[in-house]
Amino acid sequence: MALSAQEQRVLELIDEKELIDLAVAMGNITAPSGYEQPMADFVLRWLNDNGFERSFQQPICEGRSNTIAILNGQGGGHNLIFNSHMDSEQGMPMRLDEAPPPGPTARVDYNKRRIFGLAVQNDRGPMAAFMIATKAIKQSGVKLNGDIIMTMVVGEIGMGPVDEFRGARFIGKGFGSRHAVTHGVNGDFALIAETTDFGVTWIEAGAAYFKITLEGRGFYTPRIPPRGAVKENPNALIKMIPVIEAIEKWAVEYEHKYTIDYPVGKMVPKVSIGAIRAGAPYKPSTTPRSCSIYVDVRVPPPISFSQVEKELKQVVAAVGLGGTVECFMARKGYEGKNVEPLVDAIRAAHAAVRGSQPPPVDTPETSMWRDINIFNEVGIPAATFGMSRKSAPDAAERFVEIQDIVDAAKMYALVALKICG
Repeated sequence: MALSAQEQRVLELIDEKELIDLAVAMGNITAPSGYEQPMADFVLRWLNDNGFERSFQQPICEGRSNTIAILNGQGGGHNLIFNSHMDSEQGMPMRLDEAPPPGPTARVDYNKRRIFGLAVQNDRGPMAAFMIATKAIKQSGVKLNGDIIMTMVVGEIGMGPVDEFRGARFIGKGFGSRHAVTHGVNGDFALIAETTDFGVTWIEAGAAYFKITLEGRGFYTPRIPPRGAVKENPNALIKMIPVIEAIEKWAVEYEHKYTIDYPVGKMVPKVSIGAIRAGAPYKPSTTPRSCSIYVDVRVPPPISFSQVEKELKQVVAAVGLGGTVECFMARKGYEGKNVEPLVDAIRAAHAAVRGSQPPPVDTPETSMWRDINIFNEVGIPAATFGMSRKSAPDAAERFVEIQDIVDAAKMYALVALKICG
């Protein structure tokens, strides 16, 4: 499709080297979920250095602040929110007594035309793309009618406070975005910039976390009673084995039962046992008095958390070993409404930059939880769209193609010009 002179001017101002440098710089900041302040401060400095006068932070709790910037329009147009999360999985310890693992290591390989780094993929590369796109619009002198609102938020990665892992540092799944939309950030549409292989979706699943606990008795190893039926075993960890097997069987049934075919793509809600706790690692000479497993259940928008909890309780009860089931985190999924203008703008931008319509969205993109759900929940039509994420053949290194991130920045710019007017 033919571009206007103003659109061409904006795209010409998207500087590849500047975009790469920004993505790599942000990809090398150690700011895991719960400790995002270094990223928030870096982004605010960049905004100030690049002349974004309406840029500020929203402090949420100690060490966690959203960074917001607004490029004002003249009025009368639609306001577009760009959204990405600043937190990364890199640098997150698995236990409170554990030293954090190595932080992000992003790098660029100009020969292969790739930017390496998990934090670049999720989610600082897409963030850099819309930051540079908005800067290009600002530099171009194009007068928008609506505002562009950039929201760089904390707490998208899926944490839920439980056991000793409590407090505001352990809240994820929309923590920062929910704070933003309930503390003054409003828009007519929201584009959640994440990696989607250039597919677009406005539907995503919900998520619920459950803690399942079985009780046992502590026995010194030489005094363990003769082994017999699992039901009589005092070891809570051993008792948990048939419960795990039952949940794994149910997970397959659940996935098939609740798969939904939407016009945008298929949603396949999955179940995963992500953690187990029992006994004292420094004292294996005593059988665990209790054992807990922690289960992640993805929940399609039409299905209630109550229904999922009832099914899971039935599965545990059917094993016949007792046990409690506790839901400690629940976030609903949503199907976006009135998103057609935004989706049409995304499709037109993809056609302008790559000469084709966006590819079909992959099943994982509709079956996961992202901050798109926060915006659709509060009635701001939202869609998720962004570049591809890739990995080396041995999966040892994650990367994005330089051409992909550049094209994404161009598409974000065209979407903003179309939506804001």
